[in-house]
Amino acid sequence: MGDGGMQVRTGLERIPVADLLKASRRETVTNSWLTCAPSVRDRIRLSLLGNPDLPRDGYEIEILSPGFAGEIWLQMGPGSGRLRVAGSGPMRLDIRMWRGATIDIGVGTTVNGARIVADDADVVVGADNLWSDEIIVQSNDQHGIVDATTGAVLNGGRRRIEIGDHVWIGRRTMILPDVTIGSGSILAGGAILSRDMEPNCIYGGNPARLIAENRSWSRQPTGPSAAEARFLGLTPEG
Repeated sequence: MGDGGMQVRTGLERIPVADLLKASRRETVTNSWLTCAPSVRDRIRLSLLGNPDLPRDGYEIEILSPGFAGEIWLQMGPGSGRLRVAGSGPMRLDIRMWRGATIDIGVGTTVNGARIVADDADVVVGADNLWSDEIIVQSNDQHGIVDATTGAVLNGGRRRIEIGDHVWIGRRTMILPDVTIGSGSILAGGAILSRDMEPNCIYGGNPARLIAENRSWSRQPTGPSAAEARFLGLTPEG
């Protein structure tokens, strides 16, 4: 890829991550880039997580909307990572990444306040999600669970969380590793999710369980917009 200041697409620039860190932290961060509009740069806070002397190599951070609103604090652990945000928000995220983790967030998704912990895992968030605040997405464990007889690690391996389109995530929820949330669904406030959710349903409680089927939601309390109605199949496409 060439010079760090080159224009990679209209309105965006590609900046070496090391240039955005304190001088004492730059040497251990290599081959890592932030792609965003100049007006967005101050909305992205970057720092190192864990041992600052271990290398960070190959981080790719892409904030693709020149009109991005909100704030992202990305703490980069040893290894590499990829964060891609396609939409404009508004969005307030505290992200912590290690060991080749990836996070993709789709167009139209809004987040009032969430922490995403991505460690040796992939987190995929679809389009037009509505997230409340005090949400935790825990994609993997940061410590080993060990068999006391054999010493074997029982919770190793790469993990994944996948959240579909038009999903409402309620306040103070926690989403645990290896779950899929179907499009159109609702995770009720305070729920702890450790199992898959089917599309167009409501889950709640601890542990979260099915509360209602054939249910979805609209951003306006008066009912679905034309786009939401089409998504739900209430009106013909077109």
